[in-house]
Amino acid sequence: MRQGSESGLFYHIVRGMLFLAVLGLPASGLVFRDGLSPAANTRTAPTGDYAGSGWQHQLRYLTSHATIISPKHFITATHLGANQEQVTQQAFFNGVGLKTFAIKGTPLRIGDSDLRVFEIWETFDSYALLYTKSDEVGKEMVVHGRGIDREEEVLGRGWKWGAYTTQKSRWGRNEVGGSVEIEGNELLHFDFSDVLGEDEAIVSPRDSGGGWFIKDGSIWKLAAVTFSVDASYSSSAIPSNQNSFNGAFYDAGGLHIGSDDSGWNLIPMGGESVNPSDMRFYRQTNGYGSRISDCAEEIQALIDPAIEWKDLSPAEKFNNWLEESGISLSGFSDDPDNDGFSNLEEYLVGSNPSDASKGTGPMTIDYLPDGSHSFVLVESLDLEGRHLTTVLESSADLNNWAPVGDLTQISSVRDNPAGVQTRSLTRTPEQNGSLFYRLRITMGALN
Repeated sequence: MRQGSESGLFYHIVRGMLFLAVLGLPASGLVFRDGLSPAANTRTAPTGDYAGSGWQHQLRYLTSHATIISPKHFITATHLGANQEQVTQQAFFNGVGLKTFAIKGTPLRIGDSDLRVFEIWETFDSYALLYTKSDEVGKEMVVHGRGIDREEEVLGRGWKWGAYTTQKSRWGRNEVGGSVEIEGNELLHFDFSDVLGEDEAIVSPRDSGGGWFIKDGSIWKLAAVTFSVDASYSSSAIPSNQNSFNGAFYDAGGLHIGSDDSGWNLIPMGGESVNPSDMRFYRQTNGYGSRISDCAEEIQALIDPAIEWKDLSPAEKFNNWLEESGISLSGFSDDPDNDGFSNLEEYLVGSNPSDASKGTGPMTIDYLPDGSHSFVLVESLDLEGRHLTTVLESSADLNNWAPVGDLTQISSVRDNPAGVQTRSLTRTPEQNGSLFYRLRITMGALN
């Protein structure tokens, strides 16, 4: 049984029948077994053999993570929801500074999986490749998430989850243990054992949506997206929700796992298993991720147009934009819908060059009573991807033009759903007499 889109799944076999119960929780934060500190690898990119293993392609989506997979797309867990207008990339991911990206349109769920692909208005600088092979089991991986610190130790064999206030973006390592299918969602899983040393980690609160990366040749590729984790344990002889706790264990033998709704199961003290139908499987806490290779073809078909678009020249991108509006053989200065705005002006603001009712100008000017001049500029959020730059220029005689250098920006407002930003600026000219303004729009010649 499935109870709500916000919950992860815990699964086990009882008397030959598969039962699904909401015992596992949406994954939340990496917990380390032997880290140099409980907060190891926090806000720090992997180096050495693990350099380029996906950290640079992580995003902050809601309170969790997502992974960039094309110049225009990112992927995360469906159960996180789709009511966000923007996504951010922190400076510790890209090594440059905070970047904000606006979500475009309605995201697409991939089949019956817990994977959802989002499109953005802007253009990402780089993106992760998909791991398409089905040989993930046994391979080392790097997993990313928004980790919490571990709290008090339990029985000397694991830890309770720490407070949400300790949550930070971090990465860890593990090894893919196996795969299992749950309600059409093909999942990879890995356990909290002791095979990789101090960087070995298990997922916990708010890791959902984080990427798992496997090395394919010399390239780290996205192999899974965190889905859920075994979580609800009890050390009581009579287990119940009242005496349960969430934790991460490298040996949970003798504890119960479950909930009052789904029932409790005693984890055996000995033995090991990679089969989720065997309760010995749960001696080590397991994390689960939606398998990319199971639906890579569908994802790739969705993102290929954006990848091909990124490689076009600026002029080819402009011509493609015209063709999508039903226009061909038209230049920058042409105005096919006769709305008073050239194709290049409409390209700058992202309006429709074939529909006069939707034409928008890039600049309006007001002359204020105090003698100052007010400017409102409307621009696409994707100026960089479209290779566009603008310069406000002034002239006293309509022949000699110079950039206006004494502008003061009053506000800059992003309209994320529309994919545009509106900037308000003012200046007080030093000279009296006639003064003219124009907005010079330049398109780069090369990618």
